[in-house]
Amino acid sequence: MSDRILVPLDGSPLAEQALGCAITLARALPAEIVLLRAVSIPPDTEVVLNSVGLEVATLREQVEEEASSYLREVASELEDAHLVVRQVVRHGPPSEAIVDYAAEPDIRQIVMTTHGRTGISRWTHGSVAERVLQSASVPVLMVRAEEPELYISPPHVSLRRILVPLDGSRVAEQVLPSVTEIAQALHAKMILFQVPIIYVSGSLSGDWYLPIHGVLETATQDAEAYLDRTAAGLREEGVTVSTAMRIGGVADAIIGYAQANRVDLIAMCTHGRTGLGRWLLGSVSDRVLRGSRVPILLVRAS
Repeated sequence: MSDRILVPLDGSPLAEQALGCAITLARALPAEIVLLRAVSIPPDTEVVLNSVGLEVATLREQVEEEASSYLREVASELEDAHLVVRQVVRHGPPSEAIVDYAAEPDIRQIVMTTHGRTGISRWTHGSVAERVLQSASVPVLMVRAEEPELYISPPHVSLRRILVPLDGSRVAEQVLPSVTEIAQALHAKMILFQVPIIYVSGSLSGDWYLPIHGVLETATQDAEAYLDRTAAGLREEGVTVSTAMRIGGVADAIIGYAQANRVDLIAMCTHGRTGLGRWLLGSVSDRVLRGSRVPILLVRAS
């Protein structure tokens, strides 16, 4: 078994909420689950320890052993469920440790939650999750964490209906190989989705449409033809696929459709027609990630 799924954990129940999706994917692909925990001692803490004559190396060993013990417990539960699991402890800031390990051969994707030990309020610019999304070279499946008292760990996470937003660009289509592999392994249905848009020159967001008779009608016809062509190619690969369109703001249309149609997973590129510079706070993929409770697979376009 050469394929591996990286699951970063920090010891918190919030981070562990990513395990359900990881288990579903590991069984279907199949793949090995790599549990990773990053440990570090802040420089200011090292200064304080040195000033009072305490050994930093001793504390580092203790922290590493606690992390290893935690991962062994989680791995044992997964192994009891007949999964292949590896445990890894790395030193350094979490986002850097995750991205560095994800660059190793055979890591197919990262599965993690939007929040960890720092809590729900930390899904903000500069969080670990956001830094990983901006830097990782492999697809990242992001699971929106729920408050522990509201979260019930499911015995099995269903990923049977996958919404794939496209905008007609080659860049956005870079999500298709990754999501097609997942859909085939899970026998899932892909729903190709587009919001017909007339782009306004000079628009800062690129997320506008003009409800002008004739203009929007033409855009809708073009979008329908594009989705049909793309779906036909996927059907030739044995994928079950349908198409859908909505009129409105792109991010809101994606989120609304997912909520209304029992979508289990959204898969999209971090860049589309708005270009590579748009994977910034406020981009479409960013707003979908923040607004949807459905897990989202994000592929960083090249």
